Amino acid sequence: MKVYAFYNEGFETVEALAVVDVLRRVAIEVINVSLTDSYDVKSAQRIVVKCDALWDEVKNKITTEDVLFLPGGPGTKYYLDRADFIHTLKVHHEANGLIAAICAAPTVLGRIGLLEGRRAICFPGCEDELYGAEILKAPVKVVTDGNIITARGMGAAVDLGLELIKILKSEEEAKRIGVLIQYLEEAEN
Repeated sequence: MKVYAFYNEGFETVEALAVVDVLRRVAIEVINVSLTDSYDVKSAQRIVVKCDALWDEVKNKITTEDVLFLPGGPGTKYYLDRADFIHTLKVHHEANGLIAAICAAPTVLGRIGLLEGRRAICFPGCEDELYGAEILKAPVKVVTDGNIITARGMGAAVDLGLELIKILKSEEEAKRIGVLIQYLEEAEN
């Protein structure tokens, strides 16, 4: 099982890298994948991330056990430009593969019909594109409904990472990492 994190020009830095950081702390293999023609992808905040692979190098290696993760940001609009990527999302969803999206990226899932009848959340103002979803609002930060996980925005990036750890490893491991990174308070005995 791997987590594939997908990058377009204009992705939100913290949304992508906070999730990757948290997952790698528990030895979950994360492959950063460029959906551009370069391994180097520039974020909305002009931070360049060197990806591990290009889309064409991994698209035929993804299995239903893998997780597909879509960071948000202004670059979200470019996901829809890749018909082969959208096809992979649909096939992965039909096979009950786990898909996570944060900020504006849940709109991609809505626009391609994956949120029909699901509870979901996204960046405020993007709700109109969560077609068919039951839209949740703040204070909710992360929503898991079946094989789809959606998160509100940059401030929910660590929450999304911990939710993925809970699902892929255990709730105890998610709590342990939350305390380790000073995100959660250690429970008093």
